[in-house]
Amino acid sequence: MDNKPSFFKKWGYLFSISSILGAFFFLFAPVLKYETKYYNEAGDKIKEYFSVNLVELLNPSLTKIVPMITILVLVGIGFVLVLLAGLLSKKISKDVKDGLVVGSIFSMLLAICFLFANKEFFSYFAVNGEPSIENFNDASIGWGSGACLGLLSLAIIFNISYSSYSDQNSVKAIAEDGILIASAFVLNFIKIPLTTGGGSINFQMLPLMIIALRRGPLHGFVCGGIIYGVLTCITDGYGFATYPFDYLIAFGSVGVLGFFRKLIVSESQTTYNLKGELFLLLGGVLATFVRFFGSTISSMVIYGLPLEGALLYNAVYIPVSGAISLAVIMAAYGPFLQINKRFPAERLVSVK
Repeated sequence: MDNKPSFFKKWGYLFSISSILGAFFFLFAPVLKYETKYYNEAGDKIKEYFSVNLVELLNPSLTKIVPMITILVLVGIGFVLVLLAGLLSKKISKDVKDGLVVGSIFSMLLAICFLFANKEFFSYFAVNGEPSIENFNDASIGWGSGACLGLLSLAIIFNISYSSYSDQNSVKAIAEDGILIASAFVLNFIKIPLTTGGGSINFQMLPLMIIALRRGPLHGFVCGGIIYGVLTCITDGYGFATYPFDYLIAFGSVGVLGFFRKLIVSESQTTYNLKGELFLLLGGVLATFVRFFGSTISSMVIYGLPLEGALLYNAVYIPVSGAISLAVIMAAYGPFLQINKRFPAERLVSVK
């Protein structure tokens, strides 16, 4: 049997960093197009359009620069992490490499979300900020943003090809993921409402946490944020505009728990133990915080809530849901270890 890695498995990180560099280059093209509207002395309505690029958006005399700085930082983090994964691939374990790749994917997905939301940030600051743009009417994404979005998406595909994610997709793994995702999907409909605006408590995160604990951060992120996130976004009916923050980040957050997998699930841990429980608690708290962050940004960008209102609204149900799910999985930690020992994930089996 030929175990020689495929071309993209070996060199995918180079294609990824090339795509990221290309995405950065297109930020210097028109990123946003904004419209001004006013009436002249004759009473005629006049509309004028202006395109702005990265350099202009970093000019504080035009508008607030925080969104563009955030995008630059996120793209930079994505570049550095995948570069480290490639350069250190022979010196680090597969889990560490996958962790770097997951961090790169996550940062680029956040950059994509901020690129989509940039016109909302721009519009808000142009109208309410100081200084404001005279006669500002509307903003839209420019072709530079479109090219940047495409290249970042391509970099994510190369990252997944470079990781060990594809190695994990045996028939058994796909069937197991399907069952757990379906379980999460069913649990999503069993809700305890807390607010009139949609906040509720449920146990949908539990099966997704199991995926992350069984197969690591990248698998948890793909199954939670991408597959399960898209399914629930479609069925919840709030619109696809809510997907980046309320679903991709919120449910992809279970991947954080996967980073602690080796410390929670190992051959030496076969029953309840303090070390595993502590790292399970730490990973669960961090995952809940990431979900809280994503939903808070969504409340501000999509629903127009002020920061204080967004924090208060999401603090009502997300920490409670996270705490209940975490309490259940911590209580079931011992039986989970026994099941995992009897039916280990394929990635734990070394094939020579």
